[in-house]
Amino acid sequence: MEDLENLRNRLAQEEATLATTHEQIEAAQRQIERLHGQIEAVQQQITTTEGGIADLQRHAEEIEKRIALLREYMAMVESAPESPVSLEPTPPAEPAAQPHAPAAPAAESLGDVLPSLGEAEPADELGDLAFVEAPTSASGAASSATEAPGSIDDLDEDYLTAELLPRTQTFQEELILVMAYHRKAIAPKDVARVFRRLDYAPKLSATEKTIKAQVEADHHFFEFAGEGRVALTREGRAEAQRLLEQLR
Repeated sequence: MEDLENLRNRLAQEEATLATTHEQIEAAQRQIERLHGQIEAVQQQITTTEGGIADLQRHAEEIEKRIALLREYMAMVESAPESPVSLEPTPPAEPAAQPHAPAAPAAESLGDVLPSLGEAEPADELGDLAFVEAPTSASGAASSATEAPGSIDDLDEDYLTAELLPRTQTFQEELILVMAYHRKAIAPKDVARVFRRLDYAPKLSATEKTIKAQVEADHHFFEFAGEGRVALTREGRAEAQRLLEQLR
């Protein structure tokens, strides 16, 4: 009888160990799924950044061409000091004693050949490079005038766009803060509209596919509510509060 009881105890221990092992396997599989979602989000960010680099390279080539042209005309001016190239168009000379003789053409001006200052920096030459951020004195003055809220529930649009979002490091942080500001569950396809209303370009394109991948990768921060809408979990709101305290 004593041997049978020992066998039963050992069997119970082995069954408990087996159940624990199965739980560990399931947890590892969930972690792999989260990692796959993060890899997809990072790949999209790499693609966006590579496109921005290509735009910058084209812009640099245009600048190099303008610099070479300026240097060429500077060399022309330095090599002919007695008759420098005029920077302003000069009128053609009046014919004197010989009315039928062709008048000498006016020297071609530097202003006619070189692009104007207005053409040097087209407004849309760089496009929409969201990953390039250059702080200005005006934005700094506006930021300093914005009072930091004490709670994520008191977060307003001005402080969110002027102080918090520009200081984030990842799209996940941006999405958590925007969802905390929005306060309501929202369809994944409508998240991009919230970013546009805030006049803020996120680090990743906020497409429906990107949002769903982010929710699946960080299900402890995000969850699917009714009708497939996205909302913050309790941990997500706690993370938003932590980000508010960290970034302010």
